[in-house]
Order: sequence, then C-alpha cells, then structure tokens
Amino acid sequence: MNIRLVGYRVMNTVFNASIPILDTLSNISNMEMNEYSNSMNFDVVYPEHRPKDFFVLFNINLMEKDKMEEDSEGLFSIKFLSHFECDQDIDDKFKKSDFPIVNAPAIAYPFVRAFVNNYFINAGYEPVLLPTYNFVKFKDKHRK
Repeated sequence: MNIRLVGYRVMNTVFNASIPILDTLSNISNMEMNEYSNSMNFDVVYPEHRPKDFFVLFNINLMEKDKMEEDSEGLFSIKFLSHFECDQDIDDKFKKSDFPIVNAPAIAYPFVRAFVNNYFINAGYEPVLLPTYNFVKFKDKHRK
C-alpha cells in the first residue's frame, strides 16, 4: 500500500503569555520524554466517507500557573491535523498495524514542530523547539 502525506492544518491555537509559560517553552527542548508525553497526545481518525484517507490529530497542551498572580495562567495549546491518503481502502489490518500510531505521526510531527517554532518567532518571542518524540516508545499509550 502506498501512503502519502497530503497536507496539514492548524485547527486551533491558544497562547496566553505569562512568565512561567515562557520559561517552560524556553526549556521545552530539554524536557524529559515522559514529562512531555503527558502534554502531547494524538488520535488517529478514519472518516467513513473517505475510505482511503486517515488523519492524525495532534493535541499539545502546556499550562503553567503564575505563582505571583493567582488568576493568571500561562497557556499554550495547539490542535494540528495531518491528512494522509492511501492508494487502497484502509482495512482493519492497517488500522491495527504500527503505521497509523508510529510512522504516520513521526512523518507529520516535524511539521508540528516547525509551525510552533515559526509561530513564536513571528509573534516576537524566542524560537520554541518542541522536543523530539519517540513514537515507538510510546505506541502503547496511543493504541486504542
């Protein structure tokens, strides 16, 4: 089966700046994999009306309370949808394979990282480089 990344879209982005969230974002590339794994997840979606397509929806949520101001909360959240297309109808064998939860997210994740980096640069902040992610190590977390 031939599979290709057709495209991607940012479905939602929320950024509420605070000193604690900016500190977290500036150090995120050094974050331990287990800690980052708690902030990043994804789902694989198979639309019924498009039997050759599937989507990987990334959801990253980082929140940090401002200890100086109780009502202030720093937040960065993004929903990022990647669209894949196969040359054959997707069957249960494909859905149960590692490709949708390991390979496809690994193909799409660099685009998520690039978007986040460019988002912060264009907003006037320091670059934010999300950590690399070992999709093989965490495949059981994402298997449904």
